[in-house]
Amino acid sequence: MLWGVVCLDHYTDTDQLLPGCGILHNAYHLQQLGAAPLLITRLGSDDGAVIEQFLNRHHIAVHPDQLLTPGSCARIEVAVDASGEARVYDFTPGVWADYRLTPAQELCLAAAQHLHIVLTAPVLGEFRRLCALKTLNRPLVSADFLALYDFDAASFSETVGCVDVAFVGWQGALEAPLLQELVRAVQAADALGVFTLGERGVLVCEPQRAPRLERIEAVSVTGSTNGCGDAFISYFLDEYWRSCNLDNALARGKQGGALATTWRRALPDAAYGVN
Repeated sequence: MLWGVVCLDHYTDTDQLLPGCGILHNAYHLQQLGAAPLLITRLGSDDGAVIEQFLNRHHIAVHPDQLLTPGSCARIEVAVDASGEARVYDFTPGVWADYRLTPAQELCLAAAQHLHIVLTAPVLGEFRRLCALKTLNRPLVSADFLALYDFDAASFSETVGCVDVAFVGWQGALEAPLLQELVRAVQAADALGVFTLGERGVLVCEPQRAPRLERIEAVSVTGSTNGCGDAFISYFLDEYWRSCNLDNALARGKQGGALATTWRRALPDAAYGVN
């Protein structure tokens, strides 16, 4: 089960509007890998047709409740520089501005065996509400905290107690006091913490064990860095959901992340049906 914001990515260099946001990238990869996820999301009826076409093309199952809502889809700006480094900015929530789950969606989430969430601002309130109600006690819950856009140390500590696996895209120094706070919060929650560090590797925090730094083999970015974290998480989860083997999941995640550096956009061109 996947839950989160699907949006339109506006690529500033080409002026293209393409289906995007992390949970959609997760859905694409997991579908390609054979996991057959069910996605809970919301689209705007004004401009959601291109995303619906993407979902249909790749046979991604979506919960039907309030899938199309009057208004515009969420949207973000994506700028990719000459080196392939991607910058994502100016998130506009669109139909997610007043987001609430339906009762049927809540029941679906509660019954899941595995649940992955991308924790952006529009879903945080509903996620915390379900946690307070203990609705999500059955699933193995993993969450992408992204680069902590919507979190400080206190709110991260509060929220990580609701998840079993926490993914964080850490862009700062390994010696940064904030990173040490985040690690302590993961340890206090008895969760698995996976801090992706780009070419520096992956900092892994297992329950009851000291943190360890997993090195990765450096690769040349021939496409862009946009979507590397999403690919890492998807390939990691596909393995972890099946085997619960952390080392194997990390190895698969590294493969996915490296593969994503060869794409100009967050997904392969063929996924969008463009050249």
